[in-house]
Parts: sequence; C-alpha cells; structure tokens
Amino acid sequence: MGNLTDIARGLPEAPAHGGRRREAESRYGIPKEELLDFSASINLLGPPPAAIAAIRKTAAEIAHYPEESSRELSALVAEYLDVLPGEVVLGNGSSEIIYWLAAVLSPRRVLVIDPTFSEYRRACRAAGAEVGSLLLPEDSGFALDVKSIRPQGYDLVFICNPNNPTGYRASFDEIEHLWRNCRRAGAALAVDEAFVEFGGGLESALTGGVAGGLYVIRSFTKSFALAGLRIGCLAADAEFATAMRRRLPPWNINALAAAALAAALADHSYQEMTRVATSRARERLSAELGRIDGVEPLPSAANFILLRLKKGSAAAVVDNLGRFGILVRDCRSFPGLGDRFIRVAVRPERENHQLVAALRKVLHDRSAL
Repeated sequence: MGNLTDIARGLPEAPAHGGRRREAESRYGIPKEELLDFSASINLLGPPPAAIAAIRKTAAEIAHYPEESSRELSALVAEYLDVLPGEVVLGNGSSEIIYWLAAVLSPRRVLVIDPTFSEYRRACRAAGAEVGSLLLPEDSGFALDVKSIRPQGYDLVFICNPNNPTGYRASFDEIEHLWRNCRRAGAALAVDEAFVEFGGGLESALTGGVAGGLYVIRSFTKSFALAGLRIGCLAADAEFATAMRRRLPPWNINALAAAALAAALADHSYQEMTRVATSRARERLSAELGRIDGVEPLPSAANFILLRLKKGSAAAVVDNLGRFGILVRDCRSFPGLGDRFIRVAVRPERENHQLVAALRKVLHDRSAL
C-alpha cells in the first residue's frame, strides 16, 4: 500500500515494474512516443539492425507455426553461453523461466536476497514455497556479502547479479563460494544474470560451466533491446534442463523472437559496442547525477543507476519528472528501499542530459516535493 501522504496528494502507488508508457500517457497527457523512458533498463543502442531485418523477413511467415522445440535456436544460445545445447532451456522472457524454475524445483523454503526483483518471490510463492528474505545493509551500498548468507534450512537461494535495482555485481569467485555453501547445506542456487552483458566484462556464474544445483537465468530482451518480443533462457545441468523442457508448452518461442535473437547473437560487433557504449554513458551519467544537490548515485555494473534521494520523496520526484515527460523507476516496491530511492536507466547522451536537467529542476522546486 502506498504512503498515506502520497495517496492524499493523488500520487500513484509504486508499480512492480517499469516501462509503463501507456499508463504514463494517460496520467500525464503526453503521447507515449514522446516520453523518455528511464524506468525500463534496455540496451541504449536499441535493437541490432540485423535483428530488425530478420523480423521483417520473418513477418512473411507468421501464418505458419514456429519451430516447436526451438532446437536450432537452443544450439545458437548454447554457443553464445559456452555450454552444451542440452543444458539450455528457452523461455518467453526470463520471467517465464523464473516461474517454471520454481514450479519444477517445487522448493519448500526459499531465501531471496533483497532488495531485488519482485518476481522471484512471486514465482516461489505461486509454487507453494515459504519465502524468507535477507536484507542487504544500506550502509554498504547493498553489497552482496556472500559470507552473510546462511542457506541452511532452505531448498533454494535466489540472487540477481548484477543486482536489480542496486547495480552491485559480485565476482565469479564470490558466486562460486556461495554455490558451494548452498550445496553443503542441501540448497540449490539460482542466479539471475539479466544484466550481466552490461558489466563491462563477460564473467558469469557459467564461467566454470554448468553444475548440479546451479541455475543461471539470462534475459536477451534487455541485452539486445528485444523487450517486446520476450525471450530468455536457463542454463542448467542436462538432466534438469531436460525435465524442465518436458514441462514447457510447445511453441513458447514465437517466430519473430527466434529470428531476431538468432540474428542478434551473430552480431558480435553490436555486443562489443554495447559494452563500450554502456560503460561510457554510465560513467558520465553517474558523474552528472552526483553533481546534483540532494542526489547520491550508487556504484553500478549494470545499465541503470540507483539514486538515493537526500530530500523529497521518491513518489513525488517520480511524478514530477513524469510531468516533464521523463519516466524513472519508483523503488518503493523493493523491500528495504522505502521512499528514498529511484532507479534510472542509462540512455543515450542527449536523453541523459535531459534527465539530469529535469531532475535538478524538480529537486530545486520545494513546492513539488
């Protein structure tokens, strides 16, 4: 439930996700095409041109069924992740993977490391699990201290790396240490790497290959700016991957998504441009935001930045930025963040400048807070 003061002022409750352009269009009277969306963290380069071309070509085939089991695409994804095709499970976005993973594992008790993506908790509860939470300390920048995680008594531990919404990224050694602790405690470890491509390097929990009790989730909708097509995957040991594929419905990957992803995976120059452009834009945006009185940007290894507000409420700041046609993520829905944090995506330089200028105006206008 939203803050009573916010409700009294007509401010909306915090949504569970960003990217709500149609809702913003209705609220602010600004056509959705004119809104600058910093609330959804999508590749600032936009979709690869090769993916757009593949979509146009495949559109002529939409009267026909796509590949039922997506074997060819699974092989391409496996090559991209450096795993075997039998260790890959494709899903209609990483969110579908999260829900099916919880359903197939059917854990009794799950530990979620907060603040983080809300769908882990929802998926596990939908599967009948009791969900516990470990809240990372704010004074450490919400850094993931793997030694503080006690997996004993849990069947599954869920983490996001780099974490959404904090941007903190744990090293491969830290993740491996956590996985070993989970195995000793009889727990599995699920690692959501939806934003790993934006971290400036490719080190992932899969660096050492797949392993029993380790479930790595990837999202291609963010890294290749294909959010409207919905496609992601799970990498896991072949036995579990086979069991999970048997539970999935046929044709869960549509033809346009399959064609676009196949083209995107082949565009190695785009992938390198993504790492370079994101790193540069993130560094510049963080520096500009840090010069605004009343804002503290937290370090990030993703394509978004979490901002701690030293004055004003997140709800009011989000709403007033919306009136400028700029959407940012209200973080009140994340456990432990309350009404003092917003998250902004890293966008192209011109848009980033507009965000900084608008945020400075909003924070300097006391009547708006």
